[in-house]
Amino acid sequence: MHTILLYCKPYLKRFIAGLTVKFTGTITDLLIPWILAYIVDHVVPLRSIPMICVWGAVMIVCSILTVTLNIVANRMASGVARDVTRNIRHDLFVKTSALSCAQIDKITIPSLVARLSSDTYNIHRMISMMQRLGVRAPILVLGGIIITLTLEPRLTLILLAILPVAFFVIYLISRKGIPLYTKLQVAVDVLVRVVRENATGIRIIKALSKGEYEKARFAKANADVTGRELKANIIMGITNPAMFIIINHSQQHLTHNLYTLHYMDQSITRLHIVAGREMAQLTHVWKIQNP
Repeated sequence: MHTILLYCKPYLKRFIAGLTVKFTGTITDLLIPWILAYIVDHVVPLRSIPMICVWGAVMIVCSILTVTLNIVANRMASGVARDVTRNIRHDLFVKTSALSCAQIDKITIPSLVARLSSDTYNIHRMISMMQRLGVRAPILVLGGIIITLTLEPRLTLILLAILPVAFFVIYLISRKGIPLYTKLQVAVDVLVRVVRENATGIRIIKALSKGEYEKARFAKANADVTGRELKANIIMGITNPAMFIIINHSQQHLTHNLYTLHYMDQSITRLHIVAGREMAQLTHVWKIQNP
């Protein structure tokens, strides 16, 4: 990771500029539910059409700014990731060209091919996602909690209570899933070796009528890669459904309690809950689930 950060250092200004644009776009995204709550709770009761139109226009402006800034930030993130990956791939190629025969035999050519292709692509994706979700997700979580605290502190406590549970689930899933990608890389190296051997020894394979045998070798290596990748993706893919179940179950439990209080005539107004605040909180919860 330290080496990757060294390659990112020449693009620090572009990196910071992209993060600033992404931060601004995320803040405008967070303002939309707050504006909606203000319109529903304070503007609509006034029955003033001009005021509703004005605040509606503010929401539209925030929406346009959010979309525009996110598009610009994503393009800037892709540009930085592209340039960093290009430099890494260039230096890898230069280093590979300078290896001795003994070093190449030790590392193996299929492994070197994978380092120059799939590994650099994964680095590109990591740098790009780090500039996108790496900035947007924490701001949405922290900003959403802060805004919902200002709207209705009591209802936000349940969200704060489930955060440790959510982080613990993510930790367990990551601890189980990440090592599987290391095993997947080994399988990819084997697949690349099989393909390379078939490409370089095609004449010998045809001369000895080993076509079916080589097809079976490739099918076995390909099935191994497919199985390991599928297993890793399934385990890592549990994260979103798990978060959805945890957060929505808590919200459902909260809503049930609120209706119970209402029908028991224990004054739902004691909690000072109004429609706009509830809509804003549910919107923020949805944004936290889907950054």
